This record gives sequence, structure tokens and C-alpha cells, in this order.
Amino acid sequence: MKTVAVIVAARQAAPWLHQCLGSVAAQKLPQHWKLRICLGVDACETTFRAAKQLRIPGLEVTYFPEHVGPFVIFNSLACSRKSDVLLRFDADDVMLKDYVRAQLDVFQSTSQALITQTWSVYVDENLSPTCAPLANGKSTGPDGLRAQGSDGQFAMSYSVWERLGSFRAWWCHADSDFLRRAEWARIPKVEVPHFLYLRRVHPASLTQSEATSYLSGWRKHYAQQIAAAVKRYSRGKSPERVHPAVARRVGTMLSWPQSY
Repeated sequence: MKTVAVIVAARQAAPWLHQCLGSVAAQKLPQHWKLRICLGVDACETTFRAAKQLRIPGLEVTYFPEHVGPFVIFNSLACSRKSDVLLRFDADDVMLKDYVRAQLDVFQSTSQALITQTWSVYVDENLSPTCAPLANGKSTGPDGLRAQGSDGQFAMSYSVWERLGSFRAWWCHADSDFLRRAEWARIPKVEVPHFLYLRRVHPASLTQSEATSYLSGWRKHYAQQIAAAVKRYSRGKSPERVHPAVARRVGTMLSWPQSY
């Protein structure tokens, strides 16, 4: 039996958790696969209380008492939960039917280590399609459709994780850095050409909040570091294997039995 671990980092996400994690739990997997749902709560009591009330079968909840950001949360959970496939998903987004299965079908079709993504639909807080700004300065249409993978959501073979080490311990943009390192390491990336998840746009989301938005100082700073790294790789330097930055402190851990 193979395992796919869906890792979700959550902070100030109480209003969205039931839709996000409910959509994960509802995914149908190919035969001989099992699902682990790993939620890491980033120093947010209201989000932790909301998670405890869900009682979703198979859900594992870990509370991190120090605010460390979504990428250190992912690193911490990925390093302690070895699975055949790791899948990063945001706490305010919603999986549609076959989001996980369509990507696992790709992994099953090859013995290569790889990364997969799907297309998405940008929606507002009430899950209605919306025109949304993108990192390249453009916007989606009013239908919210984006016929291209987004750096924030992807799945990977565990061997890809071991090759690249981890996400950098950045407050944002570490997903883009990870994918650039994968690209220069010649790790294949396969895009599933279907709109298979809803990407929620709201003022507190990672790409919209004042601290980490596309125009924020943090993101511009990290973008400069990514650009400098790409220059190094283009001159022949191998992409770095980043030593995993994990949380120093881990608090309460809860889990609910998997139903069969």
C-alpha cells in the first residue's frame, strides 16, 4: 500500500478549514493508495480550536506554539511523515473531484521521480469565481480560470524532497524557489490540464496580505535571491540541497482513526 500525505499549514484559517479539509477527505484514490491528512497549525489558537471540532477520519493535527510560517511547518511535517508522495495544499483552498487521483495517476504511470500540478479556478471568500491578480502582473478573467499550474500547490515524489532537502525557511515565495531548484536539477514536472481546485482570494491570504503579497518587501527580497540563484545555476552550479529548517518546538498532536 502506497501513501500520499497531504500537508496543510494553517494560520488564521478557522473560517476555511471545514471546506478545505473536507474536500481533502472526500478525495477518491486509486487502488492500493492510502491518504494521510496532516494539518500543521501555526501558533493560532482559533485555528486549532476549529480543527479539533472537525474530527475528520484520518486527520492528524499538530500545533506549533511558535509562529514559524507555512514552509517551516511543511518541512517539519514532511520530515517526520515519510510517504511515497507529498502534496502541498493551502488551508483556504478547496480540492475538486479527482484533484489527488489525477496526480497519483501520473505518478503511477512512470518510475521517474517527478512533480505534478493541476490548473485552478480563482474564487472569492464565498467560492464564487473572481478576477484575481497573478504574480506576473496579469490577472485572470472574471471566470477565475487559470490554465497553468501555480507554484503554491503541487505534489512530489518523496525522492524529490530528499534530493532538494526542504523549502527555505522564508515567510513566502519558498515554493517558487523550490520549483526553480527542481527545474535546474532536471526533475520532470507534469501539469494535469484540468481545473481541479479552487484557489481562494482574500485579504489575509499569503499572496494578498500586506506582509507577503506580490508587491511586499519580503517577496521582492526573496525574488532577488531566486534570481541570483538562477544565475548561479545557469553558470553551471548545481542547485542546492537545502538542509531542512524545522520548528524548534512542537505542541499538542491529535489524530482521528481512519475509516475504511
